[in-house]
Amino acid sequence: MAMNSIDLVLRPYRGPQDHPAMNRVANAVRAANGDPNLGSVADMDRYYGRFDQVELPRDCAVVEVDGMVVAYGRASWDELSNGDGQISCALNVDPALAGRGIVERLIDHAIRRAATLIETRGRERTTHFWIFATDRDVDQIKALEAAGFRRIRSAAQLIRPTLDDIPDVPMPPGFQIRPTEATDVAMQRRVYDADARAFADSWGHEAPSDAEFERWLTGPTFDPPLWRVAFHDDEIAGQILNYMGEPEPDGRRIGWTEAISVQPEFRRRGLARALLAASLVAVRDAGATQAGLGVDMQNPNEAQALYESMGYRVVSLVYGYELGPYPPGSVGPKPAGEVVA
Repeated sequence: MAMNSIDLVLRPYRGPQDHPAMNRVANAVRAANGDPNLGSVADMDRYYGRFDQVELPRDCAVVEVDGMVVAYGRASWDELSNGDGQISCALNVDPALAGRGIVERLIDHAIRRAATLIETRGRERTTHFWIFATDRDVDQIKALEAAGFRRIRSAAQLIRPTLDDIPDVPMPPGFQIRPTEATDVAMQRRVYDADARAFADSWGHEAPSDAEFERWLTGPTFDPPLWRVAFHDDEIAGQILNYMGEPEPDGRRIGWTEAISVQPEFRRRGLARALLAASLVAVRDAGATQAGLGVDMQNPNEAQALYESMGYRVVSLVYGYELGPYPPGSVGPKPAGEVVA
């Protein structure tokens, strides 16, 4: 297809051989969005290994211009903890080609793929269809709104710019942080299950599974000795699953204080604040110069206020856009120009 004298081709994903080019595009998008957490080809290999390999050539579309990969989009199915279905999409377009109609092609692909997934997998459950865009990606936001998506959610990435002034926050009475050994798979499974329980009622939380646990064990963010897990007697009460980002050329290194959770029965006791202070010390001692985390800005536990009180500052925003939701047995979304008879 020719577009503005550009030879644009939208083709199916071909497997790991596409990952170097896709990773280059993804990192260009992250850099344009001010995201310091760049990925590697190995990260992409691991991440795409979690998806249904039979479905991936249909789920994922790659865009080439003059024979070079410049964009890709994926619409993939997951089951949520509440039993609903979720179709979540990633759309990455090289910022140098913004405004050239590429994101519209990828949205069209995502809508067509979502319609098929809703028809085949959403017959007996409600299905949510979400696409996420950063606040800086004006081109994508305009295209989503033109296609009928509505903004339903906001998230933020926060960075603590220094680790020189970490407050001393003692653990609340009755709680104790215990180390997690790198070889203690049984404890790691307890931590995984505790995370699933703490987030079970959260918006968009995916259902846990044995297969996902096994993938998590080999993921790039898996670093048990750096975790801070609090116990009440022998019960996991709260946890932060810290990990280190890669060193930056200017010497900066971010320690990610992520997966922050407290079990419902132990909330409102100051446990999250104490765990976060301990986590900041942990990543600092591991070589971090800054700390980072992400937060759902509609979190009912006022998590963002806690993080900002601990020195974190918002550096970027991500918006969630939705078509639907689609109740069981309903007709899925239609691409632009199509109508339901």
